Amino acid sequence: MGKEEIEKRSREIMKILGKDKNFSEDFKIELFGNRYILLSTTYFPYELMKDMEELFGGVGDFVLYRGGKRVGRKLVRKYKKYVKDESLGIYDVISAVGWYFGWALGERIKEGENYRMILYDSFEAESYMKNEGKSDKPVCHFMRGVLAGIVEEAEGSKYEGKELKCMVQGYNYCEFLIEKV
Repeated sequence: MGKEEIEKRSREIMKILGKDKNFSEDFKIELFGNRYILLSTTYFPYELMKDMEELFGGVGDFVLYRGGKRVGRKLVRKYKKYVKDESLGIYDVISAVGWYFGWALGERIKEGENYRMILYDSFEAESYMKNEGKSDKPVCHFMRGVLAGIVEEAEGSKYEGKELKCMVQGYNYCEFLIEKV
């Protein structure tokens, strides 16, 4: 499926979920019973990544990854109640919600027990590129963790994630391999 088809499907899913209006009367951004805030990718998560790199070196990448895994697992627990039948699975719901909130536009490809995940417009890669431009190595440690956590919770098994391609390396998307361990 191409980027345009994934975006169209995400729009349709958000309409099915009845979540196309998201401002409360006092203009707080609220959706699915939670309050959200807007952050510019000029500052977040780039500034957090840079501080962690300066303070902890490579351990900062691991902390972002582990935090992302916790978020991914929680996303599945929160949104699985919106899965009504097999035509709208948990991966579809989370992909649509992630697109809606500006995290990325995602596609999942099952390969045996593993998953290849493609993310278009990753907020994490965009934040890095706005501040530093290109890099020779992938930088989406938080999203790598989120994807691994989503698959772990949805499948009920342990998974780990690797980022194979990143937009900061000049690709049009970020590609992750989520492997069963």
